Amino acid sequence: MLDGKIINHAGSWEAGVDGAKPGIIMKANPVVGEIYQQEFYKGVAEDMAEILALGESVQVPAGNYKGCLKTLDYTPLEPGVVEHKYYCEDVGGSVLEIKPDSGEKLELVSIEILR
Repeated sequence: MLDGKIINHAGSWEAGVDGAKPGIIMKANPVVGEIYQQEFYKGVAEDMAEILALGESVQVPAGNYKGCLKTLDYTPLEPGVVEHKYYCEDVGGSVLEIKPDSGEKLELVSIEILR
């Protein structure tokens, strides 16, 4: 984006076009050990996730969360590159991402409720 306007659509795709398929970010009833496709467009978007744990506790600048789900995210397009992500129901999304090889973190720092 530039000045609030989209300047290109690089990396975007549409399910059903050119063999692209829809994916899911999170299963409704996740099970430890389950592996699923988050998105699929051959050679462009092939993200996968494995459920590693349920009921995890996470502490980030935005707060402390319990009952979180931990995934291992990866793509065959970048072998060896993985992330651990923590999804917490109170937030409705990821609150913490960690790259295990480097320890690099992406943390939720605040939540703003708009009315």
